[in-house]
Amino acid sequence: MQKMTAFQVTAWGTPAEFVDVPVPSPGPGDVLIRMKGAGLCRSDLDIMDQRVGSEPYACVLPAGFTLGHENAGIVEQVGSGVADLKEGDGVVVHHMHSCGFCDYCQHGIEQSCTSFARGAVSLTRGVGIDGGLAPFLLAPRHELVSLGQLDPVHVAPLTDAGVTAYRAVQSVIARLRPGTNAVVIGVGGLGYYGVQFLKLMTTAKIFALDISPARLAIAKGVGADEVLPSNAQAAERILDLTRGRGADAIIDFVGTNDTLALAARISRPQGRIVLVGMEGGTLKVGWGTMATSCEFAISMGSTRADLSAVCHLAAQGKIQIDSELFKFRDVETAYAKLRAGQLGGRAVVTFD
Repeated sequence: MQKMTAFQVTAWGTPAEFVDVPVPSPGPGDVLIRMKGAGLCRSDLDIMDQRVGSEPYACVLPAGFTLGHENAGIVEQVGSGVADLKEGDGVVVHHMHSCGFCDYCQHGIEQSCTSFARGAVSLTRGVGIDGGLAPFLLAPRHELVSLGQLDPVHVAPLTDAGVTAYRAVQSVIARLRPGTNAVVIGVGGLGYYGVQFLKLMTTAKIFALDISPARLAIAKGVGADEVLPSNAQAAERILDLTRGRGADAIIDFVGTNDTLALAARISRPQGRIVLVGMEGGTLKVGWGTMATSCEFAISMGSTRADLSAVCHLAAQGKIQIDSELFKFRDVETAYAKLRAGQLGGRAVVTFD
């Protein structure tokens, strides 16, 4: 049996490590992918930091899986029934695992697939089952998007950071008519794309908030009209700059008590607050706690159609993708830099 080296969470409460595992073989409808690029995500750190029984991962997922949920590569081998892909084709892997048959999947909302729901999270590649931090990855054909001439290494971050931000922006577009205001809280790996999609798809004035001056400068460079420190004065500054109007759409890519309170403070009637960040904050919802008739929603994941749309935008050169590349053997260094906030872009692990 052919073996390969994978970077795995072998047990909750212990550091992730390199282990030897079998190279998977494609069954009917499967595709074996030779990995080219695997993006690293802050949620990977949350997974690696879990203790036995911890929420939201260790309480519902078994340890013993390969990390990596932002995956792109080329087709190595196809299983029976796969007729539209061939060896050497570039593909990206949708970051949500879906059965294709439950009520949500049938209606094109596969990010809510009930077959793989596990509490507040979903069982998917790199989160409970084997992901892409290994030379080969196995995935069902229906979870892949063809890349055409796009470089798999370049677009790997779009498979989660990009497409999750795209889905969140899509959920507020109806509220962003000319003359409206949109606020992005947190301009990290996801917020960076959130600002870009708001600029591409709406005419709203875009405010970007972050605690990092460097990230605010980046946000300005990709389309934010106003950048502000995310601090105790942020709400008043936004209300002043909008002449008391506030924001018609607020996307919180952080998700702390403070950022959610800020979102509620600047909300306006018929607006929408969308929570993406998973930092464990809560928001008290009721009369007087946010603008009357403002909606609050939690956005999770995306659809495969979203991923296809984002890849088309990338092929047209409409998305800036900023990455810092690491060899597979240096994945621990990459995670250390991610944890320390020292990356120059999204960390992408490459494979020889």
